[in-house]
Amino acid sequence: MRRSLIVVRDDMYTTYLHGIREATADVVDESIANLDSCSPLSLGSRLDRTKPRISLTVRVVPKVLQNKILFGKK
Repeated sequence: MRRSLIVVRDDMYTTYLHGIREATADVVDESIANLDSCSPLSLGSRLDRTKPRISLTVRVVPKVLQNKILFGKK
């Protein structure tokens, strides 16, 4: 649904494939866990993709280099 957010973490992130498939529309099916909260949608509803979907990934990356090295300073 427009302006929705899906948080993928732990086993769902590391074990299962995930992504946004290229399509012009989506059909609501049983895979929507919170369908009862998504009114006025119901099973079989068609959602046209009129705007691009964006996948944003946020990761915690351990510090591996100091800033001085990155910017050419010794």
